[in-house]
Amino acid sequence: MPWPVIEPLVSERLTLEPLSLDHARPMVDVLSDHTMYTFTGGEPPTLDTLSTRYASQIRGPADGSQAWFNWIARQQDTGALIGFVQATVASRWQDTLAEIAWVIDPAHQRQGFASEATATMIGWLHAQGVTRLTAHIHPEHAASQRVAHRQGLRPTSSIEDGEVRWESPISSQT
Repeated sequence: MPWPVIEPLVSERLTLEPLSLDHARPMVDVLSDHTMYTFTGGEPPTLDTLSTRYASQIRGPADGSQAWFNWIARQQDTGALIGFVQATVASRWQDTLAEIAWVIDPAHQRQGFASEATATMIGWLHAQGVTRLTAHIHPEHAASQRVAHRQGLRPTSSIEDGEVRWESPISSQT
């Protein structure tokens, strides 16, 4: 399946830039706060780790069965990088599904940036034909649950790796 080409996206306060290797160095600082890993596990990445991860994400899966879309969120008024949003897109039967995720650094949380960035990404995904969305959220991560709820996702009874699967209804844009 031919996947769309990722492009920059603009919202009221943010620019979502397609991921590039140039983002690795400044994102090390953005992702350096240990509290960001309370629910997801792991630890802040090194420059080498992040550069390797970004190179893989930019290449995407070798078999082409999915598309990986990754954007870095930049605050328009300050130019600061504040986090990222991403989607793994796959076609199944008559649906095109996107597994979505978002991360905003703690200094910029509680300001609506996660919801704004995620909504902007979702709008682009729907315009590309995505019909269903999923996200996996730790059951105690109230902030991410609020972001998912604002995007129309609802929790399911499915738990994978300790995280609740959230899903959207089938899009009316199909």
